[in-house]
Amino acid sequence: MPNRLGRYAEGVMEAAWLLGLVITPLFFDIFSSRVFEPDKITLLRSLALAALAAWLIKLISEGGPRFDAVRSQYATLKTFLRVPLVIPVAALALVYIIATVFSVSPYASLYGSYQRLQGTYTTFSYLILFGAIAANLRRRAQVERAITAVIVCSLPASLYGIIQHFRLDPLPWGGDTTERVTGSMGNAIFLAAYLIMAAPVALGRVVTSFHGILTDEEPARLPFNVARAAIYIFILAVNLVAIWY
Repeated sequence: MPNRLGRYAEGVMEAAWLLGLVITPLFFDIFSSRVFEPDKITLLRSLALAALAAWLIKLISEGGPRFDAVRSQYATLKTFLRVPLVIPVAALALVYIIATVFSVSPYASLYGSYQRLQGTYTTFSYLILFGAIAANLRRRAQVERAITAVIVCSLPASLYGIIQHFRLDPLPWGGDTTERVTGSMGNAIFLAAYLIMAAPVALGRVVTSFHGILTDEEPARLPFNVARAAIYIFILAVNLVAIWY
């Protein structure tokens, strides 16, 4: 049964995945020896561990997993395995474990390289956050908060890239960041990959904002809907310009 401790644990998990959506695209440390990826990943690993601890506390406080909380048709473990992506994700985790055990360099496979840190430990951090979200994100308000975090954080990441394109970046990077901007990701490909995922989400908010303008029957809400549409159009436009650069 849900209890107060379980609800606190759910709050910690949501805070962890929201912080992941905020910190990962924006954080970098110019005083660090590697500046971008390892520092971002170290923070994300810590958030994944916090989410895992909160998840375990919730499970213990509620007497184990409650498959009925997922959906009524997934009330048992056998039917729960039919949930989309459960088996593929479990297979991916198994492949990583086997590959790490039989690797020619198990330490590097587990923790990743010095430059990237993209090893099994990091991949399992991604999977933990994926599982925490899949098992505990249940309300529409939670979905909207996650979407808002993605959209809002895409704006400074995009603006920084545009600043680099026009040679206004105050930081002296070693490589050329004007022809292909890197933004707060440190890599042009990574920045574009992130914005390619964020831009459609912003476009969705543009569509819903215009839907509100056209269908809302309360005249007092019209200025709010117009302002919201303008904000999301601006963010989408900045995202697209940064992707182009």
